[in-house]
Amino acid sequence: MIGRIGLGRVLSRSLSTAEPAAVSQKLTIQPAIERSPTDLLNALSETVGPDTTAPHFAYIDDPITIPSTQSAKKTYFMAKEFGKRAARELATEWPTLFAFDRDQPRLPAFRPQHLADPLQVAPTEKSLLAMIESREVQDSCILYERMRSENVEVSEKTQMELFRLVTYYNSSNIPYSEWENWAGMRNYGEDGQSVWKSGAVADLLFETLPKTDESVSIMISGLCKYSDHATLDRARQLYKEHRASNGKIYREAFNGLIGASSYSVAKKLAAEMASQNISPDIHTFNSLLTAATRSGKFEERVKSITEIIGEMKELGVEPALSSYHIILKNLVDSKLLESEKRESDEQKNAYNRQLTLAVSWLNEILSGISGQTLVPVTSKCNLFFVEAMGILYRASNEKLAEQLLSIYESKTNQVKMPEFTIQSMFYNRYLQLAIEQTASLNRIYDLYTSMVPRLVGVNNSLSSLVFRKITAASDRHWLLLRRVINDTIASGQLNGALGEEVRKQLCEVQLHTLGTSEREQFTALVQKLVAVWIEFSKFTEERRRRLQRKLSPSQISECALLLTRIGEQQKAYELLELLLDEDASSGEEATVYPRGHARPWAMAELFEDALRKRDTYGAATCLQIMSLTANRAKLEPLANRILEKCNVNPDQKRILQGFVRLRPQ
Repeated sequence: MIGRIGLGRVLSRSLSTAEPAAVSQKLTIQPAIERSPTDLLNALSETVGPDTTAPHFAYIDDPITIPSTQSAKKTYFMAKEFGKRAARELATEWPTLFAFDRDQPRLPAFRPQHLADPLQVAPTEKSLLAMIESREVQDSCILYERMRSENVEVSEKTQMELFRLVTYYNSSNIPYSEWENWAGMRNYGEDGQSVWKSGAVADLLFETLPKTDESVSIMISGLCKYSDHATLDRARQLYKEHRASNGKIYREAFNGLIGASSYSVAKKLAAEMASQNISPDIHTFNSLLTAATRSGKFEERVKSITEIIGEMKELGVEPALSSYHIILKNLVDSKLLESEKRESDEQKNAYNRQLTLAVSWLNEILSGISGQTLVPVTSKCNLFFVEAMGILYRASNEKLAEQLLSIYESKTNQVKMPEFTIQSMFYNRYLQLAIEQTASLNRIYDLYTSMVPRLVGVNNSLSSLVFRKITAASDRHWLLLRRVINDTIASGQLNGALGEEVRKQLCEVQLHTLGTSEREQFTALVQKLVAVWIEFSKFTEERRRRLQRKLSPSQISECALLLTRIGEQQKAYELLELLLDEDASSGEEATVYPRGHARPWAMAELFEDALRKRDTYGAATCLQIMSLTANRAKLEPLANRILEKCNVNPDQKRILQGFVRLRPQ
């Protein structure tokens, strides 16, 4: 009995039967704690946190497919999204394939439906309002045109709803930036610059509807949003005509006119707003700031911006991060941002003066927003952070960059940049600034491994910067060098100047300073690199020739030297023989560039290594390659050293001396 029930339960049962409780215990059920749907997720996030050594969670996959560059991240993310869209399209096109699914609860997301066809649906106001509500702009226009052609009556209220939609979107479908379900297209999709579609449904409805304050304001706002010279003139004319008839326009129309005008005109429009008792909002002041940035002279621009900020403080309007973004973006002349365009001393002094002022403004801004709860007020608030980091990067101000990063990553900040695009640029600028300002390779290693490739994609400028820091340091940091080289391999950036830098860095590694495991890593890394370069040089088939990267003589000599250092002399001399094989550098099957020369310092070390090992073949091969760039006077001492160090028979001696004698003086 005890075995089945348990000793503890037996004792508890006997105790309860032997001594009845004097007071009965009541079970009290506590009231449920009200929690939001995200409380559990927030608790997990605060407990676990991100793994800085792993790739971004969106890219966790087979290691060979994890992207490391920004372009690869975009390709990977969009491939996943297009796969989902293709699956959804299949489910929409052939719904009968899923007719026997018995999922409970039944999820409409797995049974997508085709959008209503404006040429097939019933031409009723209900159908039109449904399309307007779902923001199917072009379909709404088609259905409205169809209803007009079939003489279907459309109420003024419905026409007004359609007018709002088509004017806001210029009779076009919603831009990628407003796609809700597809993050890839929202972040990576590029919307072209749109100009006002004259004579479209918006113009037709405006002529049909009564000229009320609302309809005129909507039209002015649309014309200013998709502005060119003609549409701006029309918007201003509409404003004058409506004011002449004692009409009033809404604040949104004023904001559009202000943002599209010069600063002097914008101030008059702001005064007109005040006379009509229309209080300005943050969009009004952003429009004023935009108008102020059109001032040609730097001093006038700064004066105008200062006036606007003072007016905001007087009215108690707190600037949004988008307001600061407009200011910072225009404190330095765009024509001075590129160093190539700063030719004269006057331009350089102007750039330094403007950059100093921008840093001063940014310091004040960061002091003001530090510790505050930051919320997105406009859609462009997130651009403040990347613009601010760009200024600090140019000014080499690491202290303020650390403060800016702390504000962005704080829990009180709700303004976040889109990942993989703007946010990656933000962290890339910070990382390069931090690396430039430190001499500690250990700190560089910690920063690099915590951000690359999770937050920052591998790129040429970052890799080159780390290589320069490694070269300048007195001590070598094998872990950092190995990590950067592996990232370079994974990102496919082994060709050109970066590949040359990789070989240079490996050639400068002192093998006697490495431990046993590190030497094994060095050997494996050299083998991998040489194999990659040789494989790409053999892409001689027509279908793969665009991927071919021929070996250069300098590349071959450096690879041979590295192979010799890891004990693979046979492979090294097989590579060197390519420099002496004319067929390897000519014809359609060529794998070696016909131009260029082997590195003298690499060939000198290979020659000395062959002499130490008394390798007659190796020393003679090195001598023949060096003869391609050296004259007889330089070759004779080398030939004499071969005769001294190696076991050379009389025939070999005669051939060697004759070879040197035939070289030009």
